[in-house]
Amino acid sequence: MNNNPFDNYRGTNDQSIRDNRPDLPMNWYKFLIWIALWISAAVNIMFGVQYISGGAQTEEMLAAFPILSTIDLFYGVLTVGMGVLALFTRFALANYKKNAPKLIVGLYAYGLVISLGYNAVVLGITSSAYEPVDLIITMMSVGTSVIINAIFVGCNYVYFKKRKRLFNK
Repeated sequence: MNNNPFDNYRGTNDQSIRDNRPDLPMNWYKFLIWIALWISAAVNIMFGVQYISGGAQTEEMLAAFPILSTIDLFYGVLTVGMGVLALFTRFALANYKKNAPKLIVGLYAYGLVISLGYNAVVLGITSSAYEPVDLIITMMSVGTSVIINAIFVGCNYVYFKKRKRLFNK
């Protein structure tokens, strides 16, 4: 005999059985819509504007590697886009839109991809300017960022997959 209470509704189309399942906590959801996504939007837009305006690199780095200004401009536009996507995602989540769980997972995946791509390109171009110890520290920082973003992608995927039935508008 299986004593798992969640098996009582799995695979059934009977809405009365499905509605009797225990409610899942929504604390992470509330944190996302009231705090995290607002901060994410503000920070991404602020840093994106900094990259677009050319304030992300030192003058020495830009003099040694002029291509960095073009790369920073492109990355700045992508970062501002991530800020706008964070706001769009926030409102989709708050309104329980059907695609909202995919948007939050996509938002973190997008951040992971553009961050990894930007850092790989910049490190590839500027690695000759680093001392070996500085290069290792920078690569460890990038690796940590990638791992954290990957964890956010996975955790949000699992979290919102369990709550998929709530997002039906």
